[in-house]
Amino acid sequence: METETGWNQFKGKDTPSTVEIHESLFRAVSKNSYVLDFGCAWGRVAFQLQKLGYNVTGFDLNKNAVDTARESAKLCENSVGKVKFDTANAMELPYADGSFDACIIQAFLTTIISPSDRIKVLSEAYRVLKKNGILYLADFGLNWKNLHYREMYRRDYISTRELGTFIVKEDSKALGEDLFTVHHYTRKELIDLVKNFCVENFHETVFTTFHGNRTKGYIIIARKC
Repeated sequence: METETGWNQFKGKDTPSTVEIHESLFRAVSKNSYVLDFGCAWGRVAFQLQKLGYNVTGFDLNKNAVDTARESAKLCENSVGKVKFDTANAMELPYADGSFDACIIQAFLTTIISPSDRIKVLSEAYRVLKKNGILYLADFGLNWKNLHYREMYRRDYISTRELGTFIVKEDSKALGEDLFTVHHYTRKELIDLVKNFCVENFHETVFTTFHGNRTKGYIIIARKC
């Protein structure tokens, strides 16, 4: 799976993690809830939520990043909420049905470049959520207005064969070695992925990318119904 080979190259806190949690999550999910953080990397979001009183389980394919998160967790044992980290695959989660009050899938689906794998990820989120549990999904939107992205969409379509899927290079000007492949979503693509959920809020926002660019993003709050 490309996601695994592309993201295991990052060590510890070098794993990209730039998107901030939107306040809509805090309104939808009460403190003391049990939250699953998809693609947690070194735990930036998980620790933020823990300090606010949430009980968070984070998982990632990158064992090195998970080990870094576990070491940091040792310093937070007396915090308001609880936090733990696992090495796991989002398409085959090691958690029982109905284990969590909320799932956070933030800037994670962008790394899933197979359409069928995206469906598996959302199916697993649905499975591990409790009845009426909350899905918080935030990801990058297809941005034709941005010349930089428009050029990359067109350039890499020849090899990716999917509009909006492109290769991130070492340099912000799309030069140098290939780092990983990502996908920017249309509104319809995201709506189709959460069709088994009841969508309560869908809005457009702005996110910061790996290279520090500001670009369009979408946030969805949906419920397992």
